[in-house]
Amino acid sequence: MTWNEGPLLGFDLETTGVNPGKDLPVQVAFVRFEPPNKSYRNVFVVNPGCEVPPGAEAIHGISTQRACREGCPLSEAAAIVHSVLERAQADRVPVVAMNASFDITIATLLSRRFDLSPISWHALIDPLVIDRQVDRYRTGQRRLHALCCTYGVCHTTPHDAGSDADATVAIAGKIAALYPAIAALEIEELTQSQVEWHRAWAVEYDSWCRENGRLGLAPEEFCWPLREAFEPHVAV
Repeated sequence: MTWNEGPLLGFDLETTGVNPGKDLPVQVAFVRFEPPNKSYRNVFVVNPGCEVPPGAEAIHGISTQRACREGCPLSEAAAIVHSVLERAQADRVPVVAMNASFDITIATLLSRRFDLSPISWHALIDPLVIDRQVDRYRTGQRRLHALCCTYGVCHTTPHDAGSDADATVAIAGKIAALYPAIAALEIEELTQSQVEWHRAWAVEYDSWCRENGRLGLAPEEFCWPLREAFEPHVAV
């Protein structure tokens, strides 16, 4: 059985901003797929304990008021996220996350903030990293909506964590079907390969930026799945 033929766990966060070193979740989604159907779905709002900036609210629609009214406490959210991700790794169930270094960094820093044990990543699928590797010279954007268009995936509600997790898992399945060599890799080997593929892409992209008078990548952006140069949040 190849990794795409077994269970997959879609994971997505909506957050207070776009800096995983300091921003916090306002919505969490876990969607487990047991081919050919979904078998588990947990999507919930989080109270981050701070204001949700208007720019972030405009993207995902979760206001400070809604987060306070409907959201579970940040400590509870951190415990749930840690428990689900840790169990998936223990069971060798691939966690599928678009631009995984963003979500995994936030999840890791939350775990550190609340003194939860580190997670060892050996079953992780990032459709963005894999797509860059298998179709390196395709022009255009590679955000989630763009990949949905490329791979013919229906994306019903962009920037809803549950819908995004659904779409991300569907893209991973499409990639596996189109590129049998990717599907044939053992999940541990594929996870390690993505570390190398991401770094190779980052080196090339950083060089292109600097040669064209643009800002290059920050040091932590060369790392996957954890942007390791970030400092953990101060424990509360």
